[in-house]
Amino acid sequence: MFDTTKIVLLNTRRSLFSKIKEAPILYFFFILMMIGSIFLFAFITFFLTYSDFEISIHEIFIGIFSIFTIKSIVDFYNSYTKSETVAYSLSTQVSQIKTVFEIFLSVLMIQLILWFGLSVFYLLSLSFFGMSFWYPFEYMLFSIGIISSVFLGTTISIHFFSSKKYRLLPTIIVLAFFFYLQHYLFIVFISPLLILHLIWAIRHSLSSYLYVNRKERIKGKYETKIRDRILAIANKEITILYRDRLLFSFIFTAVSTGLFTGYLYINGNEILIPESLRDVVADVLPSSFIMLGVYVIVIYTAVFPSLTLFLNEEKTLWLLRNLPIKNDTLVFGKAATLGLCFVTAIPFIAYVSPFIGLDNILYLTWFLIFSYLAGIIIAFPLGVRYVGKKSDVLLLYTVAMVLLFVIGAGSLFGKFIGNNFELPIFLYFLIIFIELIILYGSLKLSSRSYALKY
Repeated sequence: MFDTTKIVLLNTRRSLFSKIKEAPILYFFFILMMIGSIFLFAFITFFLTYSDFEISIHEIFIGIFSIFTIKSIVDFYNSYTKSETVAYSLSTQVSQIKTVFEIFLSVLMIQLILWFGLSVFYLLSLSFFGMSFWYPFEYMLFSIGIISSVFLGTTISIHFFSSKKYRLLPTIIVLAFFFYLQHYLFIVFISPLLILHLIWAIRHSLSSYLYVNRKERIKGKYETKIRDRILAIANKEITILYRDRLLFSFIFTAVSTGLFTGYLYINGNEILIPESLRDVVADVLPSSFIMLGVYVIVIYTAVFPSLTLFLNEEKTLWLLRNLPIKNDTLVFGKAATLGLCFVTAIPFIAYVSPFIGLDNILYLTWFLIFSYLAGIIIAFPLGVRYVGKKSDVLLLYTVAMVLLFVIGAGSLFGKFIGNNFELPIFLYFLIIFIELIILYGSLKLSSRSYALKY
């Protein structure tokens, strides 16, 4: 009984240990970052508890509920819709609905293990600051909310990747009411209805699985023009970005982030900071919003593509190693793709400039270029080093933390240059020139790492 659930959990555990064995240093830093993040959240809780700032339990529930819903969507998609081994289970005499239900149970167990583990460590971190909480009833309601998030995440994963997306309508209505009411008890009370909705979704899950696999087969039947060396490799990557609509997503992110950043630059102090603390952070917070806006753009349009350029080559490693091209050509050809990604990030400057003033456009342009190059310098060698390891989430998290410190230091240094030199443009150009040299070294290091590993 529950053989499929046991197999999925066993494969998940084996995959995790295999990844840890292949990249122990990466996972070591990832665990440290996770522990530090939870400890930081505990400190923020301690700080807010003894300040005038108030945060409701509903807002905390919405954040946790959203995170686990998204993770449930991804986990069920990877364990069922995109899984290659699940075809064997679906081909047996066992009922296909039973097989899908057991896959759902494995996803549910993973989320509950994460929830209980992280929440316990969070409470231990709070006790370090001398805060003790006793809320068994609220904790039980939160746990029911986590289970409900897995219900919703599974149904979204099933219907979103099917040919009949109108089946998402009940889920959309539930989420709309939840975000309108802003009360966690809504999700708790309708959990029995979510169970019925999940059962209905699982009954239609096979059509979703077949639809996705049919699209993958059709997607592979396309012809490419023969080009020369670096341009051919760059054209191949650009074609993938265009086909997956990532370029349009980059542009939309740049525009929306620019508008949101500009709005926070003007009104962020009044919206986010208690009145007693506004005088303390009045001069620092607007610049921090600009830095975080650029940080989001760089993560999405520079770091993410830099990592996936090689991480997506897991199934084609044997082909890449037998192509009659040099490692330098392969690495520089993929890196050339990021020039187009940078173009999609430029709208951020156009949409944030009206809020911060056109006199700051020189600094903003320099800071975007500096941060973009820094993101590539940090991410590209790691993407090459861990090609085919399926550790993109860990890489993205680790690179994001390192990049945050780098562009934070760059922001302070750029402001110092702008405030203390009459012609900062020459120093800005010098810094970019030095960074381009470092970028060249980073790409050569990536090529060397790729050659040594394989």
